[in-house]
Amino acid sequence: MGNNYLGKYMPCGIEVEGISFNELALVNRPEHAAVLGRIFTSWSLIESSITALLGLMMHGDHRAALAVLESFNSNNSRVQAVRKIGKEVLDASLREDFDALMTEVLSYARERNAIAHSLWGSHMDKPEFVYRMPMAALSSKMVEAPNNPIVDAEAFTSSLKKDIAALSVADLERTEQKGRDLLLRVMRETTNKAYSRALEIHIGKAAAA
Repeated sequence: MGNNYLGKYMPCGIEVEGISFNELALVNRPEHAAVLGRIFTSWSLIESSITALLGLMMHGDHRAALAVLESFNSNNSRVQAVRKIGKEVLDASLREDFDALMTEVLSYARERNAIAHSLWGSHMDKPEFVYRMPMAALSSKMVEAPNNPIVDAEAFTSSLKKDIAALSVADLERTEQKGRDLLLRVMRETTNKAYSRALEIHIGKAAAA
């Protein structure tokens, strides 16, 4: 059904100088799409590891950690919460490295958000690229349009050009590698905290015996 369906389906979107921005733009860019998928997966794993970190800092209460994180409505606010808790509960010797790690997570979150909150396009004659347009750029133009009684379609699409970025597979892979490296560091931090927590419990039980 796949190809037949796509053949009959008329995608919705806009075109800017031959670049088609629509929901099917990445269908013929499988390499680019695969890297984007891996970027999102790495971020999900980073978030999971951060939740585990918070649970460990809250003395192993992961349900409480989830409740805390779910009360925030953005990646930035969640990571900032973990960062602040770390400053309060971690040993002074660990705070600087932990804070630096959370700063990097926040930086990568902004990159991930820029990817997630964008419209993606492709150009028939340039298969090596995909094109990213921030949704904020398109939305601002769409909001302005109804206030203008005479809308010049050509001028409208031309005004979007400055916000469009062309990205190769290699460009996306650099972002992917940053996420992969960061994921390994966050998971290593989680493992270290889990070991320290287990050691604390073991020592506590031994002292109580």
